Amino acid sequence: MTTTVHRPVLPAALVLAHLLGAALPWALAVLVGVVALTTAPGQGLDELALQQAQGAFPGLSERARELLDLLPWVVGLVCGLCVTVLAVRSRRLAPAVTGAAVVVLSNVTVQLLKRVFVEKPDLGLQEAVVNSFPSGHTAAAASAVAVVVLASPARVRPVVALLGAGATTATGTATLLNGWHRPSDVLASLLVVAGWAALGGLVLRVTGPAERQGRRGGLLALMAVAGVGALLLAAVLAGAGLRLPGGGHAAAAGCAAVLGVSLLTAAGPAALQARRPARPRRLRS
Repeated sequence: MTTTVHRPVLPAALVLAHLLGAALPWALAVLVGVVALTTAPGQGLDELALQQAQGAFPGLSERARELLDLLPWVVGLVCGLCVTVLAVRSRRLAPAVTGAAVVVLSNVTVQLLKRVFVEKPDLGLQEAVVNSFPSGHTAAAASAVAVVVLASPARVRPVVALLGAGATTATGTATLLNGWHRPSDVLASLLVVAGWAALGGLVLRVTGPAERQGRRGGLLALMAVAGVGALLLAAVLAGAGLRLPGGGHAAAAGCAAVLGVSLLTAAGPAALQARRPARPRRLRS
């Protein structure tokens, strides 16, 4: 007797896409670190952005700054509740377990980089010579968002990715305003998490059932275009910041870069995880 069952068919090109989706952001994180930590213009611009961001809202109360510090944990709590609801509704634990692995691996990677592997040379340009690269605050929020993106149904995943990009942008910007991290710290964390999210998507492709293609692919494309546009704006503002250190351009460049990378690192894993209906295989029994 011949029966037809549906099992996900995973072409080599899709596996390669996920692997490249992990390798590319990790390579970019290394590039960000090299430029921001080991070059005089990179350190100078990073420090200038931090100082300008801290002074952007002199009337901000201590209470307001304390609330900004809580933002990563609020994002994590909301994402945890969302994942719980999705797991109960779908009656599947694999996305939640895979997402939890992404959270652990992302945060362990960031902490190892910051505390063990990365040493910031003292070029005499930054007030605090202790290494803060990458940002643990941002990694906590971004990895929590990645869990929800991985666990979401295909039809709503682009919308979830957009909301997640907003959450990570807010968290990254808050760390700048409160003086916890420089822009490069935030960007590197976003890129580290994106790499692990791409690998998490690959695991779900292998282990999960086939999904129908979502109808909001245009939203992901729009996010990608907006992300590239924000990065171009950041480059222009960074150039202005180097020429006119007192104009606030460096902080604006940092915020624009955070926005651009947040959009791209949310859209990328969501697009990689977009599934096609599996082709049926005939099994003889």
